[in-house]
Amino acid sequence: MIRAELMKMRTVGSTWVALAVALGGLLITQILLVTVLPAIAAGSILANEPAARAELGPVDTSSTGFQYGALDVLGASGSSGSIGIATIAVLALGLIVGTTDFRHGGILGAALARPARTVILGGKVAATAIVAAVLGVALAAVSLAVLLSLVAFSPAELALQPAEIASSLGRGVIAVVLLALLGLAVGVLLRGQIAASIVVAVVLVGEPILQGFVQLVTGSLPVWAQILPLSLARAGMAAPGDAALEPLLALAALAAIVGIVTAAAAIALRRRDL
Repeated sequence: MIRAELMKMRTVGSTWVALAVALGGLLITQILLVTVLPAIAAGSILANEPAARAELGPVDTSSTGFQYGALDVLGASGSSGSIGIATIAVLALGLIVGTTDFRHGGILGAALARPARTVILGGKVAATAIVAAVLGVALAAVSLAVLLSLVAFSPAELALQPAEIASSLGRGVIAVVLLALLGLAVGVLLRGQIAASIVVAVVLVGEPILQGFVQLVTGSLPVWAQILPLSLARAGMAAPGDAALEPLLALAALAAIVGIVTAAAAIALRRRDL
């Protein structure tokens, strides 16, 4: 089943589009992060707009916080209100795997070959995890290259130790895999690409809106408002102590959410007609 699912992913054009958008989107986002933001803060860009510089504040490219942002493989740069292009593409990757068979009728052939539907879902989970892990490593390579280029071609000094860089990038790969599996579970649960896309879009847009509303009303961002998929993924890549949850705890919480949605998808797949 895993080989069959991997072959499907290779032969579906939208899979390659999602991979290309993730890599290209991250590259553009991180290059802009390490070039445009420092230039605005220094007055090289928007020199006649002091309000923009005042709102942005000082940007220290040699700080650990800035460099952890450069290593963000989802392109959100650690901001609780931002949605990286790579994040959208990673979720879309899982969604494509979860809905393609239902859209084109391939699920019927799979069920005839393997009547145990949990095996079918297991094959999709394994194949998605493999491809997402490869994508995560590629995204990590892009982020690392951008950070090293920043250090090489600017006055910035490398503030992170090799172990810290490896830890951040490794946690980023795990976050990519988990988000792709979340997209897969939503796709299998809802079956239709349009319905699943709407739900994913609501999650992407609704989470920062909800957090902004809660912060506006309460004056702070409670921990419960940060235990949401995108926030957990960002916290999983952040520097230890920079988020409400420690990175490994945040990834564990995200894995629990993925497990719950995947279990719901497995139950629905077993009980409903194909």
